[in-house]
Amino acid sequence: MQLIYQKQEQKTRITYGEILTNSIKPAAYANKHLVIFTNQRYYDRFFDKLARVFKGATIDWYVCSNLVYGNTVSELMDALHFLKRFSANEAYLFVAFGNEGVVQLTGFLSQITPLKNTYWVLPISLRAYMQALVKESTICDGPLDTLMTTQALPEQIFLDQTIAQKQLDGKLVDLQMFIRTGLVCDHGFLQNLYSNFPSQKELESTAFSALVEPVTRFYQKDAEKIVAFGRVFEAAFYLTEKGHLLSESMKRFLGLLFHLIWNLPSLKEAFHIENFMHWLGQLGFPIFLPEQISVAEYLQNVLKLQAKENGLVVLQKIGTMGEKQFATEQNLLPALETYQKICTKI
Repeated sequence: MQLIYQKQEQKTRITYGEILTNSIKPAAYANKHLVIFTNQRYYDRFFDKLARVFKGATIDWYVCSNLVYGNTVSELMDALHFLKRFSANEAYLFVAFGNEGVVQLTGFLSQITPLKNTYWVLPISLRAYMQALVKESTICDGPLDTLMTTQALPEQIFLDQTIAQKQLDGKLVDLQMFIRTGLVCDHGFLQNLYSNFPSQKELESTAFSALVEPVTRFYQKDAEKIVAFGRVFEAAFYLTEKGHLLSESMKRFLGLLFHLIWNLPSLKEAFHIENFMHWLGQLGFPIFLPEQISVAEYLQNVLKLQAKENGLVVLQKIGTMGEKQFATEQNLLPALETYQKICTKI
C-alpha cells in the first residue's frame, strides 16, 4: 500500500504493508552509493537483512548510540567527519534505519552535507515512523535542548511492519505515540484505541497496521502540535535530580500525562481522567513517579522551560487545540494533587 504525504511543496512517498525486499526495487537505488545510518542494536540485528534488501549496492554504515535523543552536536560532528572521506562526484542514498534520533540526524545531514544525496527512512518502529513525518530535523545539546534545525522530509519511507512488530518491548511506547495523537487531534481515534487495546493481551497480539493511515493524516495536518504536547513536561525530567531513574520512554510518557492533567481545567468538555489512568495502568504504563524525584524541583523546571516554547500548547477539548498558555505555580500544584489523588485509587 502507498500514501503520499505532503508538507507545503515537499512530498514523501510512503510504502507500507509489505516487507522491504518486496517494496524496495533495485532500480530505485541503482547507481547510488548507500550510506545507512543506524543504532548499534539494529546494526547488530539487521546487518545481513539490509545487505540482502540492497543486494549489489555499495553500502557504508554509520553506527550511532542507542539513545533516543542521539541527534547531538557530538554525533553530528562525528558523522560529518565520517562523510568527509566520500567523493563529491558520486550520487548517494542516505538511509535512516533506526530510532527517532537517527531519523533526525540523517535528515539534518541530508540537508547540510555537500554530497549530492537522496534521503530515505526505513523505520524500525511506529514512533520512528512518526518522527519521519515531522518536517523539522534538529540537532540538540542534550535531550530536547535544540541548537540547530533544518527542514527535511524523506523522499521515501518504507515501513516494514514485520520489523516494527518484532520490537515487542517497544509496542507500549508506540501506543503512547498514538495516544498522544488522539489527545491532540481526534477524540474518536483515542476512543478506538481504548476499545481495541483494553489490556496488555490485546496490545501484544494486535498489529498497528490499521493505524498507519489515520496517524499519517493527523501528522500531515498537525505534526508540530502533536510533538509539542508533553515536550516541556518531559524535558523537565532531564533537568531534575534523580531524573535518571526514569528511562527516556518513561520521561516521555509521564511528561505527556502531567501535561494532560495540568490541561484538565481548561477543557470545555469533561474528561474522565481517572478511567484514563486506570486504563494506562492496565496496559503496563509506568504511571507512578519514583519517590526519590523531587516534585517541587521538577515543577520549577517546567516553569523555567516553558519560556523557550513561548508557553504550553493547550487542548480546548480532547482532539481540539486551543491557544497557548503559561503554567503557574498556582495551577501546577493542583495538577500534582489531582495526579497523586488518582494514584492512591489505582
